Amino acid sequence: PDWFENVRAEVAAAHQSAAIFDVSPFGKIEVQGPDASAFLLKICAVHMDRAPGSVIYSGVLNDRGTFESDVTAQRIATDHYRLFVGTNAIKRDLSWLTRNSDGFDVTLADSTEDYAVLGLMGPEAARIIAEVGAPELNELGYFKVGPAHIASKHVRAVRMSYVGEAGFEITCKSENASAIYAAMSAAGAVPAGLFAQTSMRIEKGFAAMGHELDSDISPVQVGMAGMAKKTGGFIGAEALAEHAKT
Repeated sequence: PDWFENVRAEVAAAHQSAAIFDVSPFGKIEVQGPDASAFLLKICAVHMDRAPGSVIYSGVLNDRGTFESDVTAQRIATDHYRLFVGTNAIKRDLSWLTRNSDGFDVTLADSTEDYAVLGLMGPEAARIIAEVGAPELNELGYFKVGPAHIASKHVRAVRMSYVGEAGFEITCKSENASAIYAAMSAAGAVPAGLFAQTSMRIEKGFAAMGHELDSDISPVQVGMAGMAKKTGGFIGAEALAEHAKT
């Protein structure tokens, strides 16, 4: 197609130097309260009770043991998680969480428009993040989240990548995104879009809701059953065990 060369250049930038992916449209849902951890242990298939500063990816299953959603959760405090969900599933996922929150002391809120998310990916990401004022982020472990300042603006960054290259996903207040984007661009990062991101995540073997994952697919069918808690206790655990037998 006529956009092929554009996408190739964006992928090459992420492979060879650094690219910025604007993933702000992903949904953000705040889960807060004394029962935040217990609630997410019911909702999510993997173990969610990890130390603050941890980032956890999990499938969200229904009673049939197939995918209702998938989330990436940042544990910001013992009583506060921020969930990142698909752009076209924000209201649906918030509704699912709300319907299953009875009996738990939690509050749920859609904070999608409050925050922007910029992915800085590529072999030059470490240099760039230091140049823009946040060298401490290079000390983060993989799938860990920590605070910093870029262009004098507060951010919360995760050491992770949806495209396979080393880098960071940087969450900031929406009104600060332009200044942070400009600082990283000035340090050498180049813009990249959704087609490049999709190409790279498929190459890396990362699944996505609405594509490889949906409500007709179980974790067993996509090789993700090993991520589920062996002790069960989550929605769909019994059905998932039956899927594993067949």
